Amino acid sequence: MKKIVFVVLLLLVPVDAAVIVSAGSMQLIEDSPEVDEQQELTIKQAVELANPSVLKWNKNAQLLQAINIDLDKSRKLIGSNGKRKHWNISFGVPDTNKYFLVTIHDGKIDQTSDVTVDGTSPYPQKEFIQMNDMKYDSPELLQKALKMGSIYPGNDWAKGYNFMLIKDTERNVPLLLVIGWNRDQTKMEAAGFNASTGEYIKPN
Repeated sequence: MKKIVFVVLLLLVPVDAAVIVSAGSMQLIEDSPEVDEQQELTIKQAVELANPSVLKWNKNAQLLQAINIDLDKSRKLIGSNGKRKHWNISFGVPDTNKYFLVTIHDGKIDQTSDVTVDGTSPYPQKEFIQMNDMKYDSPELLQKALKMGSIYPGNDWAKGYNFMLIKDTERNVPLLLVIGWNRDQTKMEAAGFNASTGEYIKPN
């Protein structure tokens, strides 16, 4: 659980791509696909929106992780429908150190960035998520998490309900996390689910 919370602390913070692109290139996207009027996407929709951009970068790229960004104005019901407006979707090329970030703001692609850093270790195949393994999406898994009764929306930081998709390499499953807080807003809580089967998985 501590490992998951540490990753969330890093990834919920908006990334300034211009700062981290020392070894790559950044491209502003002008003609991104249209989304619904609410500008909100499920985690699966966010990945699908990002995927064409990364395949233009490298046809062998695969999904590493996806997480929403904590940019929404404070309101209690953020994410209560399993959707968010702002996302970071990370891709890589297996067995290389190539890394690509797609940033989504207000439901549209805002930036795409090659953030490969020279000298970093390659990403093994076991860390990647296959697109066709994502059978369950954030709205339905949020409902499962809420029925467990231990996760509440954040008020001030990591507001509302947050969502993260990563590969659980120990169990070899795509892990979708529903992230919130305890009732007293003193500790982050997460419920994990196998995105292929919908089965509950206790986060490590």
